Amino acid sequence: MMFLGVLSGHYVSSGREPDAPQALLAFLTAYCLNGSSMVVNDLIDLEVDRVNAPERPLPSGAVGVREAVAFAAFLGALGLASSVLLGPVPFAIALAFYSIALAYNVRLKPLGLLGNAAVSSTVAAPFLFGSAMAAGVPEAGAVTLALLAGISNLGREVVKGIADVEGDRFRGLRTVALVRGERAAAALGASFVIAAVALSPLPYLLGVLGWAYLPVVLAADAGFVYSSISIVRDPSPRNARRVKNQYLLWMLVALLAFLLGSLTSGRPR
Repeated sequence: MMFLGVLSGHYVSSGREPDAPQALLAFLTAYCLNGSSMVVNDLIDLEVDRVNAPERPLPSGAVGVREAVAFAAFLGALGLASSVLLGPVPFAIALAFYSIALAYNVRLKPLGLLGNAAVSSTVAAPFLFGSAMAAGVPEAGAVTLALLAGISNLGREVVKGIADVEGDRFRGLRTVALVRGERAAAALGASFVIAAVALSPLPYLLGVLGWAYLPVVLAADAGFVYSSISIVRDPSPRNARRVKNQYLLWMLVALLAFLLGSLTSGRPR
């Protein structure tokens, strides 16, 4: 999904796909840095995951801690090295958002909504990265896509806090679900997602994306609305686990809408 975001940002800013060497380096950057931050997150959350998700590789013992540390370091180094070869601005973007991801894992996650916003900014980063690859700096069209991706993911992160409430309480996190209650977290998370739905016509209206964007994003919007109504009606941890996965599916559909819209934007190749 991160790589699809890079492709969308690149195409929106250039009207063309990256050449094969650039695409490979971009894939390695997006995949490896995201993978590294996920491994670090699993290391930090090991005790929480013994409660929330004991079947995962670390709490189940399928992977050792030393192996995970080495793997995170390898992925991080490979991702940053790949971004260096794409230019100074893409490297700066990759380094900045990888640092934010690590800061989230180590320091920001206990801070609730601030931590949710930090991790959501990293979901927006691929669009900026792809745009910088194509144009030297992120362009306004890619910033619009990044904004939509970040807002929708912010809602998902808040809802995810409902699903993880038991483990998060064990660790002393200050998620919205723990501080304000599950119903308030459901309402806030759904509000962010609905805000992204309301803003979703903007890329077409601004001429950033072409006609193919509309039918696919409409399907994603319908899914987002359905899942948002579901979590507001039933803000239980069990339903939150289901809804957070649904949100991820609708985000993938929206990513495809971004990509198809960029292919039909009419920009010269």
